[in-house]
Amino acid sequence: MRPQKLTKEDLLKHCAWQFKTYGYAGTSMDMLAKACGLTKASFYYYYPNKEALLLEVLNGTHQYLIHSLFGTTASSELSAIERFEQMHKRAVQFFTQGVNGCLIGVISMEAAYGSPEILAKIRSIFQDWQLAIQSIFACCIAQDRAEILAKQSIADYEGAILMYRVTHDDFYIDQVKQRILGLLNS
Repeated sequence: MRPQKLTKEDLLKHCAWQFKTYGYAGTSMDMLAKACGLTKASFYYYYPNKEALLLEVLNGTHQYLIHSLFGTTASSELSAIERFEQMHKRAVQFFTQGVNGCLIGVISMEAAYGSPEILAKIRSIFQDWQLAIQSIFACCIAQDRAEILAKQSIADYEGAILMYRVTHDDFYIDQVKQRILGLLNS
């Protein structure tokens, strides 16, 4: 009996987990193929190289984040605090799916030395996240200050996610939430 064919979405999800777990350099095409239940030869039919695959994984991840995470900040019916709490909850769910950590953060450490196209995609994802948080801060804080706080919040989240990945202690992520809520309440 032939194995069931994976959808493109499932294939990219399996590959994203491999990249999130092992990073770009630590993930081989053989590992990616095995994670998808394919032979290495048949995997090359879908993707000619690891860089092309990673770019597609990042594009898919970006679209997912735009619709499920960043888009939650646009609801004008909710207060800034409610919008932030909704976004934070979804962010935590995203960062704890499968392997703890941030795929973009893991890949970004290696991207500075690799493909300009991958680095540009990573910057674009972080920029969209910053703008989403900035739009929440801008509801109650001057725009220039909202931009600074959004940039700081992205750095805080990435550091907290890294510490969570290493320690499995959600203290760090909870502290980011409390700091941002404190700023929104002031």
